[in-house]
Amino acid sequence: MARFSERYGYTKASDVIIREQITPEIQNAICTCFDRLPRIVCSVRSCSEAEGRRWYICLEQYVWTQFLNERENNFNANFYDPTIVSTDFIEEPFKNWYEKIDLLDFVIEYIYDDDERYYSHRFNPNNVTVYSMFVDMLNSEFERLNFAYRVVNKEIVEITSEQEIATIETAIDNTPRNIQLHLNRALELYAQRPEGDYRNSIKESISAVEAFCREKTGENTLGKALNKLEQNGIVFPAVLKQAFDKLYAYTNQSDSGIRHALMDDSGAYAPGGEEALFMLVSCSAFINYLGSKLE
Repeated sequence: MARFSERYGYTKASDVIIREQITPEIQNAICTCFDRLPRIVCSVRSCSEAEGRRWYICLEQYVWTQFLNERENNFNANFYDPTIVSTDFIEEPFKNWYEKIDLLDFVIEYIYDDDERYYSHRFNPNNVTVYSMFVDMLNSEFERLNFAYRVVNKEIVEITSEQEIATIETAIDNTPRNIQLHLNRALELYAQRPEGDYRNSIKESISAVEAFCREKTGENTLGKALNKLEQNGIVFPAVLKQAFDKLYAYTNQSDSGIRHALMDDSGAYAPGGEEALFMLVSCSAFINYLGSKLE
């Protein structure tokens, strides 16, 4: 059964896509990634548990002296109970969210540089490093928790801007009820726990565009609706129209299972969170664009 917020359209993109804050869930996920770092080192570098723990203590000491600028002699270097600098800092309730991201940025760069030194005279046939494992784990958690940031090329970058979130909310606020339901459902499916239903989120996003066009033209496909709007004097840039025709075609591919059942399980492409969010933003923007054209 649909939840109250879903039925009545009270879900907001700004509540689902987390930016300029770190929720307790995201904070816990980041700290868990740090907790797993010694084991990642052991796995990737085929070293003992003691060596993995020693590596982690060196990382913590570097954060202590070079990021926090504390005295080295005040660092607790007890092998079995080392100072947990990074996670303590991230869990500090009075620290700004961006200061915590600064520390994470700092640690990511340290790990990358450490891998560069480690593999400078070692063969790495699989190209799996501590950095790649740690970053993949962070990005997976960020996607799962709808955090508007990702680690890209050693840096944490924003992938969902305030303007994109506003685009979704504008489309929801300024469209008829049936279109709002599609967009709200797309948002709900994107935010579903423990894993988003990205395939059906994309379906709902493109269905919102179809519903909008159908309401304005009476046509039941996007292509026919756009043609009819053009016949009625609405001018679209040719490239923009082609772009949306291709996006619509993407949602109708049989191998993605977005609009049709998958033909089989082998080789089927599963869309991810980035694609679902891209489609939600793009379809919302297109609805807003069409709405302004028709005013």
